[in-house]
Amino acid sequence: MATARTIPLFPSEPNYRVATTIDSVQYLFDVRWNARDAAWYFDLRRQDETAIANGLKIALGANIGRTSPDPFFQQYMLTAIDLSSTNGDATFDDIGVRVVLVVQSVTDLLYGRP
Repeated sequence: MATARTIPLFPSEPNYRVATTIDSVQYLFDVRWNARDAAWYFDLRRQDETAIANGLKIALGANIGRTSPDPFFQQYMLTAIDLSSTNGDATFDDIGVRVVLVVQSVTDLLYGRP
């Protein structure tokens, strides 16, 4: 993976699935809004529906999934980025617009590649 990749997320949709390809492998993101917590969460699965990690919160400044033992997180880092620089977590209506979810290979991060 030569560059960071943005995972396509959609505002104002409380529950949906996104399939995206990372380094020629398809992954499934089951994304949902938690109204009680006022936050976005997702489950990450392989194409065959095998769970990689469940209940991951999309929070700014976090290495999302860092505590998971799955090899995916040894190879990739998921981070939420606020494009407006207001430093506020995503709301129901601005995920994928103001706040984006980015995946980058650990190798690229170690060697300073964008």
